[in-house]
Amino acid sequence: CSSDLMSAASIIIIICGGVAWFTYRRIKQFPIIAIQGAFQRADYQHALELLNGAGAEKLLSPLEKDRLLMKAYFMAGKKNEFLEQIAKIAHTQYKKGDPASVLEPWYYHSLRCKHTEFANAYQQALHACADEQTLQIADLAYQILLENSLHDITALDEYICKIRSADFHAGLLYYLKGKLCFHENAIEEALHAFDNALFNFETAESYLFYDDAKQYIDTYGNSSYLHYGKADVAIHTDIDMVERYRMVPKKDAK
Repeated sequence: CSSDLMSAASIIIIICGGVAWFTYRRIKQFPIIAIQGAFQRADYQHALELLNGAGAEKLLSPLEKDRLLMKAYFMAGKKNEFLEQIAKIAHTQYKKGDPASVLEPWYYHSLRCKHTEFANAYQQALHACADEQTLQIADLAYQILLENSLHDITALDEYICKIRSADFHAGLLYYLKGKLCFHENAIEEALHAFDNALFNFETAESYLFYDDAKQYIDTYGNSSYLHYGKADVAIHTDIDMVERYRMVPKKDAK
């Protein structure tokens, strides 16, 4: 009988300990939950208040906090603070995390939307913190997508030959090659390049230029291309860029 009582007591202690641990974790994570909720409600001013509070300082890594601040400034329409945050990230020495990996997606959003001011800010920031290969590809994309510079396709092929994995950079290089080939009326070569770009974008789960590349294949290609007529993949982009840039918070907009 005493053994049964001890077993029951042990179970109760374990359950109470589990509840206490879960409650502690929820309390500790409350600032993060609150920040996520503010973004979901488009209450960016509240998100900024939370991010600048003590809870975020303790619970978020410095790079993650700065990334969320950059996004919140952008979404809240605080342009000057947004641009200053880009430079801060680029010139901060983080113990954990790569600032270039945070800045690069925004840079390509700016190029896609042809927003020169933002693209210039991100390009300058990348030059302060990115590796040589990332910079070379970033500058090449700037020249082709924003300046409409007609590069020698062989230069792109040289970059493509150095590809060692299916990632965003590989997809981007094929996409840029497709754009140049299409401009030179080399339609078949362009479509093959776009098809390769889509494969790499899907593998890397990075869909920034996906729709544009697929539109070329659907418009000018046929069933011989892997992605022709293929059902659209689920595309998730987290940045509301340029054409929908809000100078006032969404909840206050008329």
